Amino acid sequence: MKRLLIASLAAGIILLQGCTGQSQTPTDATEPTNPPVAQEPGNNLNPQEQPTEPGSAKVYENDVFKGVTVEKEQDDTYRVKGQAKVFEGVVNYSVEDGHNVLASGSAKASKGAPEWGDFAFTVTAKKAEPNTTLILFLSEKSAKDGSSQNGLPIVLEESQPK
Repeated sequence: MKRLLIASLAAGIILLQGCTGQSQTPTDATEPTNPPVAQEPGNNLNPQEQPTEPGSAKVYENDVFKGVTVEKEQDDTYRVKGQAKVFEGVVNYSVEDGHNVLASGSAKASKGAPEWGDFAFTVTAKKAEPNTTLILFLSEKSAKDGSSQNGLPIVLEESQPK
């Protein structure tokens, strides 16, 4: 009787694990964890920098921006292109150096949410201090309260213009 009860409980546990997809395999907390891997194109769960071939532009994405590329045109001028799924098709941007907002504005995508629309704009921002890093922030304004949301930060490269 005891054996039958134990066997029934074990079978029930195995059956429940199969239904939930969970495993009872223990994990070793001392193993190092690897950093997150860039998402494949089309997966836009988190801001990601996509791996690309040498010499080609990096691609950035999140929930509302995809296929975003930045190309340096002149010393302080950058060309930004991509697709956005944003409220009323308005892409907001700012360039900051960690202390100051050096440039800001908005661009219009070809379509508003819930569809993906193409956008492109040129932004000029000159460093206020030589030892700073320029960061471009793309975002959309909330339809509810106008706050900035779904930000996508992109480090502007120091490479020479093409």
